Amino acid sequence: MNTVGRARGALGELRAEQYVSERGCEILARNYTIPGAEIDLIAMDGNVIAFIEVKLRTTARTGLGRESVTPAKQKRICRAALHYLTKNGLMNRQARFDVIEIQGERVTYIENAFAYQGPAF
Repeated sequence: MNTVGRARGALGELRAEQYVSERGCEILARNYTIPGAEIDLIAMDGNVIAFIEVKLRTTARTGLGRESVTPAKQKRICRAALHYLTKNGLMNRQARFDVIEIQGERVTYIENAFAYQGPAF
């Protein structure tokens, strides 16, 4: 990804963070990274930890953001989520995987966009 794309992505993630905060969620982490995987936002939504992938689209030409969260990407996100939960002693917490699509001013929040994929908790 080029510099312009990274900057645009960072702005999208900031907008998503604001949106999640306005919904009453507490941001726990931003751009949580392990080798080979990253989670854009991690938030506490009530008693649930939400692992959130943010997808910014400038046009609908390339399809919906959720469509780019492929099964392979889902597995990487799940691996990073398992690492985060383990590292922070949160394995007993309920978790879900969400996607936020941003296109122009429209923000679409998809709770439970996909199920956990990986080794058993």
